[in-house]
Amino acid sequence: MSARLLFAAVCAVAAIAAAAPASADVPIPDPGASPPPPACAGALDGHVVDASTHEEVAGAIVTLDGEVVATTDESGRFALVGLCAGTHVLVVERDDYARGEQAVAVADRAASVEIELTALASELIVIEDAAPPAIDMRATTVVSGEALARTRGRALAEALAEVPGVAQLRSASGMAKPIVRGQFGRRLLLLVDGVRHRAQEWGLDHAPEVDPFVAGAITVVRGAAGVRYGPDAIGGAVLVDPPALPHDPGVAGELHLIGATNGHGGSGAARVQAAPRRIPGLAWQLEGTYKRLAAPRTPDYALDNTGAAEWSAGATAGYQRGDADFHLSYRRYQADLGVCSCLRIESADDFYAQLERDEPLGVERFRADFEIERPYQAVAHDLAVARAHWHPAGVGGVTLTYALQYDHREEFDVVRDATAGPQFDFRLTTHDADASFEHNPVHLSDHVHLHGDAAVVGMVQFHGFSGLPLVPDHRAWSAGAYAIERLVGHDFEVEAGVRYDALARTASIARQDFLRLVRSDQLAADACGGGEPDPVECASTFHTLSASLGGLYQLTRAWAVKADVSTASRPPNPDEQYLNGTSPTFPVVGLGKPDLGPETTVSASVTTTYRGDRVAAEASAFANRIADYIELAPALDADGEPIFDVLIRGTFPRFVTRPVDAAFWGADAGITARVAPGLELAGQVAVVRAKDLDDDGYLAFVPPDRVRGEARYARADVLGLRAASVAVSGSYVARQRRFDVNADLAPPPAGYFLLGAEVGVEDEVGPHTVKASLVGTNLTDARYRDYTSLLRYFADQPGWQLVLRLSVHFDATDAP
Repeated sequence: MSARLLFAAVCAVAAIAAAAPASADVPIPDPGASPPPPACAGALDGHVVDASTHEEVAGAIVTLDGEVVATTDESGRFALVGLCAGTHVLVVERDDYARGEQAVAVADRAASVEIELTALASELIVIEDAAPPAIDMRATTVVSGEALARTRGRALAEALAEVPGVAQLRSASGMAKPIVRGQFGRRLLLLVDGVRHRAQEWGLDHAPEVDPFVAGAITVVRGAAGVRYGPDAIGGAVLVDPPALPHDPGVAGELHLIGATNGHGGSGAARVQAAPRRIPGLAWQLEGTYKRLAAPRTPDYALDNTGAAEWSAGATAGYQRGDADFHLSYRRYQADLGVCSCLRIESADDFYAQLERDEPLGVERFRADFEIERPYQAVAHDLAVARAHWHPAGVGGVTLTYALQYDHREEFDVVRDATAGPQFDFRLTTHDADASFEHNPVHLSDHVHLHGDAAVVGMVQFHGFSGLPLVPDHRAWSAGAYAIERLVGHDFEVEAGVRYDALARTASIARQDFLRLVRSDQLAADACGGGEPDPVECASTFHTLSASLGGLYQLTRAWAVKADVSTASRPPNPDEQYLNGTSPTFPVVGLGKPDLGPETTVSASVTTTYRGDRVAAEASAFANRIADYIELAPALDADGEPIFDVLIRGTFPRFVTRPVDAAFWGADAGITARVAPGLELAGQVAVVRAKDLDDDGYLAFVPPDRVRGEARYARADVLGLRAASVAVSGSYVARQRRFDVNADLAPPPAGYFLLGAEVGVEDEVGPHTVKASLVGTNLTDARYRDYTSLLRYFADQPGWQLVLRLSVHFDATDAP
C-alpha cells in the first residue's frame, strides 16, 4: 500500500506546489500626478446574422472606426465596452459574405445592434462547420476532447460517472448502466448516432451494448426530455455522437492501447478516417476495439468468473454534394461476460446468512483468471443506419433516417455437463424511421427570431424467445410526431414543444405462465380473453402525450439562468408487463403485470450556468412527480416478510411489478476553476431524494449523496516534452440512510472514500502526436460495497488498480 500512497502523494504535491504564483513588482502611485481622464462608459452588444436565413454568422471580424476589436462567437454575437459617446463606424467582414457597414450611435449606456450580411454568390468558398446546436433548457454536460480521451478503456456508465448527477447501477458481471438523477434503464434514453438504442433492458445488470469508443462526444441531458427524444426520456437522455467525417482530402487516425492491473488484461482501439482527393465530397471511416479482462480482485479475494471478452467494429461512409449529404454506417458489438460465482444461494436462510458474512461462501475456490464459465451472458448488437439530409436555400433542412437493429442475448446457467446450449435465448429486431424538418430562422424584429423543427417517427419491432420461461415473444409498432419552436431574443430564449405517440404491442404468453401471473395476483383471470388458447394472446394499446415549456435569460455574457417545466407519459416496457421467471443475470424471480397503464410525470428544473475566463460552473435543482410509477419491488407475505421462491436452480427472492405514485427531487452542481497558471480545481456534488407516495416509503436503488473533487496541473514544455499533467482526485459516497429494508432486502452498506491519481505526458514523434498516462484508482485499497450494485448482497467491489494508456494520433492531409 505504501507504493500506492506514495504515487498519490507525489501527484498531490506536484499539483499543489504549482499553485504558488510568481511574485511581481507592484507599482506605487505618484501622489503628485494629475488624475486620469474620466473613462468612457458606453457599451455595444452586437448580433451578426445571414440576411437570407437569419442563421448566426460565427467567426466574423468586427472593426470599429478602423480598428479590429472583436470576432463573433458561435452564436454570432460580440460585445464592446468602454466606448465613448458619439457616432462610430462599425464594419463586419467574413470571407464568404459581402462587407457589412453601419453607423452606430453610442451614449453613456448600453446599446445593441443587429447586422445582416449577404452571402457571396461563389462556388469556391465552402463553410463546412454546422451551426451550433441550440442551448438545452435542462442541465446538460458534454464529455468531449481531453475529458473523453481520459475515459478510453472504460465502459459507458463508468465513462459518465464523473458527470454531476450521474451514478452507476453495477452488476454481478462487472458491467453497469448509468443512473441519472435516480433514473436508469427504461426511463433514461440512450441514442447512438441519433438513433434510439433498442436492446434487452429488462435485467437490472444489462449494461448498454455500446462501445464508448465510437463517440466523438457524449452528451448527458439531466431532466425530462420526452418531447424531442421520446416518452422514455423521463429521467433524461445520453447522446453518443460519432466524430464527424473529414472534409479536407487526406487520412487521419488514432490508436489506443490500454493495460490494467486489477482485472488484469487490456484493450486496444483504432480509428481511421479519410477523404479521397479524387472524389470530392466522399469520406469514410473504419473503427474497431478489442478488450480482454480477467476477473478483478477485491482487497481480500477474487470476484470469481467476472472476466470479460468484448470486441466491436464499425464502418461509415458519407457523400456530400451541393446542398445534400448522405451517410451509411454499420456497427457491431459483441461480448461474453461472466457472472460472479458468488450469486448462487440454496435457500432463504442462506441468503440472510450471506448478508452477515464478510466474504462469499466458497471464496477459497475463487480465482482472478481469464476463464469465463457458466453462468455467463453472450450479447451481440448490430446497428445499421442510413441518413439523407437536404438543405435547400431559403427553406430549411430535411433529414430522413432509417435504422435497423438486431439484439441477440444468450444466457448460460449452471447445468449438467450434457447440456451445451443457452438456457435463455432472446432475439430483438427493430426497424426505426423518422423524417424531420428544421425551418430557417424567421426574422420577427431586430434581435428576435423564431427557430423550430418538427418530425414524424415510426417503429416496428419483433421479439423472439426460446428457453426457460422469462420474457415471451411479442411484436409491436409505434408512431409519433412532435413540434418544437424557440423564440430567440437579444438576451432571452423561450422554447415550447409538444409530442404525441401511439404504441400497440401483442405478446404470446404460454398458458402455464399466464396462469402463474393470475395466481400471483398480477393479472385478472378474465384478462387476455380469459386465457383459453395456448399461447395466450395479450394485446395492449397506449396513447401518450408529452409537452414542455422552457426559458433562458442571459444575465451577463457569462452568467445565465434557465428553467423548464414538462410532462410526459411512458408506456410500460415488455418486461414490466410480461416478465415471468429468473435468469443468471437477473437473480430474482420477476413477475410482470400485463394490464399496466402508462406512467405520467410532471417535472420542473431550474439551472444556472457561469462560463467565465477562469471559472465554469453549473448548478441545478429538480423535482419530478410520477403518477403510476412502475416499480419492481420485493413481494411480501401477510406478515410483511419477503417471499422466496424455491426453484430447481436455487432459491430466489420474488419481485413483482406494481404501479405506485412516486416523487423524485434533488440537486447537482459542478465547478471548475483555474486558480493559477496551469492549475485547475474541480468539484461536484449530487443529491437525490425519492419516495413512494402511496405508503410514504422509500424507493430502492436511489443513489446516495456523493461528492467529488480534483486538482489538476498541466504545463507545456516539460523536460523536452510538449506537455505534461498531474492530477489527484477523491470521491466520497455517503451511506444511503433513506431506505425500506423490505424493499432493499438488507440495510445499505457504509459510505466510502476513493482516492485516485493520474500522470500524463504528450509529445510529437515525427508527424504523430503521442500521449501516455498512468491512472490509479482506489489507491488506498478501500474495502467497500456500493448501494446501487446487485453485488452488494454477496461481495465487495474491486480493490486498487493501475491503468496505463498509450495513444497515437496522426493526420496526413496531403495523402491521396
